[in-house]
Amino acid sequence: MKKAWFFDLDGTLADTDRDIREAWKAAMAELGLKRDDFDEVFVAGPPIDVMLQNLFPQEYTPELAQKMRAAFGRHYDHDGFPNTREYPGVLDKVRELKAAGDLVFIVTNKRHAGAEIMGRKFGWDQIFDRLYTGDMYGVKKPELISIVLKEQGLAPEDCTMVGDTLNDFAAARSNHVFSVGVSWGYGTPDELRQADRIIERIEDL
Repeated sequence: MKKAWFFDLDGTLADTDRDIREAWKAAMAELGLKRDDFDEVFVAGPPIDVMLQNLFPQEYTPELAQKMRAAFGRHYDHDGFPNTREYPGVLDKVRELKAAGDLVFIVTNKRHAGAEIMGRKFGWDQIFDRLYTGDMYGVKKPELISIVLKEQGLAPEDCTMVGDTLNDFAAARSNHVFSVGVSWGYGTPDELRQADRIIERIEDL
């Protein structure tokens, strides 16, 4: 039995895609950026600067990334997340794990401000032991998992990363942490195959 569980947020705990997309579109319009195929190529989950570089490789600069983070935050953090929905049964399973004595953490690339507001709205702050976001430390998910392990005094073999994209599984692997891929998220079949295990239902966790 694992002693600690690291849950990704976007595509794992909740379907956040539509609200993220709308905030991206508003931020892009504010910054004069345009991609006609945005809805086809955009993927929720990667850090803003990574996604921005993928979408606009010619225009990308660190300064533009900083402006995008600020613009995205203005639109995303204060809209009330009207289209975000928890995946059925996932939080019940998290409560079950915690009741059994395990530690449960949110470990996400999502901006801390938005994740914290969302957590309060859905009551996640009353369930999870702590929220960890990359921008709390200025790191990506591989380094973030390493920080969680060190801060919580956890051994990698006692932990499981639960996520939906390659970013989650690669970050877990780099820290020798077992990974579980959830089929209901945003990851492609090729990405999910990089997880140590794939589950179709949260009951199988």
